[in-house]
Amino acid sequence: MKTHLWQRWGGGAWDAARGGARLAALCAAALALATGAAGCGSTADQAQPSATGSATVSATPTPALSAQERQAAVTAAETTPPRSLRTQNGFLTMRDGVRLAVTYFFPAPRTPGERLPVVLSMTPYRKDDDGYPYSYAVYPYFAKRGIAIAHVDVRGTGASGGPTPDREYSDAELDDLVQLVERLAAKPWSNGKVGMMGISWSGFNSLMTAMRRPPALKAILTAHASNDLYGNDVHYIDGCLHLDVFAIEMEVENVVPKPPGYTLDAAYFRERFDRPPWTLTYLRHQRDGAWWQTGRSLRSDWSALDVPVYAIGALLDGYRDYVPQILDNADVTTWAEIGPWNHAWPSDGAPLPDYEWRRGAVRWFQHWLGDGDSTPFEGKTLTVFQRGPTRPDAYRERSPGSFGVYDWPLQGVDVLRLTPAADHTLAGPLGGAAAEPAGAPAPATHALPYVAGSGIAVGNWWGEATGDMRPADKHALVYDSSTLGAQVLVLGSPEVQLRASVDAPAADWFARLEDVWPDGRVSLVTGGGINGTQMESRSDPRAITPGQELTLRFPLRFTTYTFAPGHRVRMVVTNAQFPMIWPSAQAMTSSLRVGDSATWLDLPTVAGTEAVELPEPVEPYDAAPGSEWLASQPLTPFRVICDDPRGITEVEEREGSKMRVKGRTFVYLNVIRRWVDNRDPARAGYLARGLERILLPGRTLTIRALVKVVSDARYFHTTITRGIYENGKLVRSRTWKEAIPRDFQ
Repeated sequence: MKTHLWQRWGGGAWDAARGGARLAALCAAALALATGAAGCGSTADQAQPSATGSATVSATPTPALSAQERQAAVTAAETTPPRSLRTQNGFLTMRDGVRLAVTYFFPAPRTPGERLPVVLSMTPYRKDDDGYPYSYAVYPYFAKRGIAIAHVDVRGTGASGGPTPDREYSDAELDDLVQLVERLAAKPWSNGKVGMMGISWSGFNSLMTAMRRPPALKAILTAHASNDLYGNDVHYIDGCLHLDVFAIEMEVENVVPKPPGYTLDAAYFRERFDRPPWTLTYLRHQRDGAWWQTGRSLRSDWSALDVPVYAIGALLDGYRDYVPQILDNADVTTWAEIGPWNHAWPSDGAPLPDYEWRRGAVRWFQHWLGDGDSTPFEGKTLTVFQRGPTRPDAYRERSPGSFGVYDWPLQGVDVLRLTPAADHTLAGPLGGAAAEPAGAPAPATHALPYVAGSGIAVGNWWGEATGDMRPADKHALVYDSSTLGAQVLVLGSPEVQLRASVDAPAADWFARLEDVWPDGRVSLVTGGGINGTQMESRSDPRAITPGQELTLRFPLRFTTYTFAPGHRVRMVVTNAQFPMIWPSAQAMTSSLRVGDSATWLDLPTVAGTEAVELPEPVEPYDAAPGSEWLASQPLTPFRVICDDPRGITEVEEREGSKMRVKGRTFVYLNVIRRWVDNRDPARAGYLARGLERILLPGRTLTIRALVKVVSDARYFHTTITRGIYENGKLVRSRTWKEAIPRDFQ
């Protein structure tokens, strides 16, 4: 999720030439394994059901080492001292004449004329002002170990020239990236091999650039990216409209003038201030299709990816599904890691534990971009955090559990099918649960009146730490298993099938997996949803026939979890997930058929895990020269203003920060309110106000923006206003207003 500033942020066969390297790797692995890690075997010859529910057939060779041996070699301690660092700012001119601003991070040369591998990262987050401190959290580490970094501002943002793009990942941005790979490969200090790396935005565009196959691009590293720009980004989660803090953040960010002068001239107003707002663009594309998929979503063409991928995800990040889906579908060498934290790098995520991921990432790029590094990155490997029983706590500092490492596809996955019953129990072969009643189950139909404002406790997307789910479950259908007599370890992507009907032409359905503690508290494990009008086609939605029984089958987000003895497994079904998802327009009652095989929940389970140790503690970051944090308030959990199931539900969240960068001070504040009228759910709204103030020597600039979307049964009535002030005086303001028809949203 590209949210508040800190958060934004070909398999090789084992051949004879690597024989000596294999011996060295085995020695390193053996030393690490002596601390207690155990091998878990090699990949089976034939395709097996994966933890995401599909069969994997891959042409990547079977690795010569076990997953734990490979992981031990990748994370082994360094033996070469880091070099000193130097940085250099400059520009790279594209074929159309636009100059893109770049900051290089270089190592001190070891020999005259040394040629270096280079890694490219490009974002719109203004590398020379508010993005400046974040660069130093990652890039110097790589440069000090012999990898040059090129950090570039997207055209029309930061210090780069040209107009602000008309969308995220525009054609112009992706064309620029292909050119940048070519230019960097041709630099006299480059060895001709280029990689790409990034988190969130720059993770997305790394995958998209790889799909375009520039010849010099040899490997990528992505964190919190997506293979499905429509259904797994921040605009249409599971095909359902989503508006959050990102809309107001980018409305402000996109109109900040170019540093260092921040000049308010005609070019600024033409190329930035007067450019169309993105929120309008996304509301005009409410269904899937070529605009979302072609050249941007691996989901539409897995064969487009032909370079090795290091993929990082997190159990509390909404994008995490891209990691197992790349493992399942891309026929490339894949090194994958999924940790317990949120939308952050593994070295600074919350909740703990974190680990020093950069050590393995350096070896990744040395292996694919360098000259003969022997680290055994072969086949497909997943390192994942197996969560223990996790108490509901939105502010928890550490998650219980441990890391394990596996060959992919996972072996020994047992899918348990659980079925909701007429008495709201959940039947199935769960660990030591009380015996189910004998005889055939009695079928039944359960009615669910639609309360559009329910679901607040689940949060902003299918991620983040959450508190007690009981308030969210109050207006949903709930099914609980018997008390468990033994632990149940979930690892993979659960899947649900609902046999349902509704008395309206449009409805969304959501399912959640939860853990009921002995004292009654309820933890969220994972969830997912489907836009009912898209059940046959996301690009060609159709109205639902009221009263017709539907079969709705969809996955929940990838997860790991340990259900402890004495706990119960809960399945929740609802038509509302507010404010994550914009409410459906009609008042309605849906029905769910239970008590037979028509409705079910499939849980991918494993018998046990082998814990491994990852490098700790995290090595300190380089301090960004001339920068200082003065205050920071990350995005707050929802403040409930009112929650009346027979009236209005309204929530508010806010974020803010203040930092000093090279004599300039930047102040940010965003406040977002969302509401719905439960009596008439067509009446819903989003109101966001954003401010950025830039204090320069003798001059102050202030940008204010407002994004307001209010719906009725037919339209999203959208108003976007932006204004820029100099020394407290308004220089220019502009407002866009548009009534955009609802398109099955």
